[in-house]
Order: sequence, then structure tokens, then C-alpha cells
Amino acid sequence: MRSFIFCSMFLALASTASCATDAPRQHADDQAKCAGYGYQPGTDKFANCMMKLDSRRQDHADAQLQSDADMKALSIRRNGNTKFPVCSAGMMDANLDTTNNAWYGPNCREK
Repeated sequence: MRSFIFCSMFLALASTASCATDAPRQHADDQAKCAGYGYQPGTDKFANCMMKLDSRRQDHADAQLQSDADMKALSIRRNGNTKFPVCSAGMMDANLDTTNNAWYGPNCREK
């Protein structure tokens, strides 16, 4: 039991650490991209380029969250409709709703 708890904590910390290292790498990639466009670091045009890249990334993330919420709602509305299979981990496009501990996806029903 202790080994299970230890492994769970280790995995949680490892996943958190990997997320923390993504931001500096993304920032460096953005700087390289803006420099590749010919903008000089420290200039207003370079800063605007960095802001536009960040804004596009945030817009994409927001759209992805909305799409995911729409897919979850669609799967829930299909509950009881036997024309659609019950979502499961074996489906390539299914996601896990960790709040309800249920799978959902675009081509299946939640329960």
C-alpha cells in the first residue's frame, strides 16, 4: 500500500515538474520565432510579436476547452441511445472526465 502511495505521489510530482519546464521552453521558442521574423529583442515590434504568439496560443487553448466541453455535453445527451456505443478507454478519440469518472467522446455516449 505504501508503495502505491509513493508511486502515485512520484507520478504527480513528475507530471507537475514537466509542466513547469514547458513554459521556459515555449518562451525560448517564441523568442526564436520572432527573431526569425527579423525583429530585434528589446524593441516594441519584438514585444508585439511575442504578445501575438501568446494570444494565439491562448485563443487556441480556449477553443480547445470549448470543443472539449461541447463533446462532453454531446456524449451526455446521448445517454441511453443505443445507436452509439458506451465510451471507453479503448476508443482513440475518447477522453476521461475525472470529475465524474466517465469517458466521453464524439462518437459515443457517456453511459
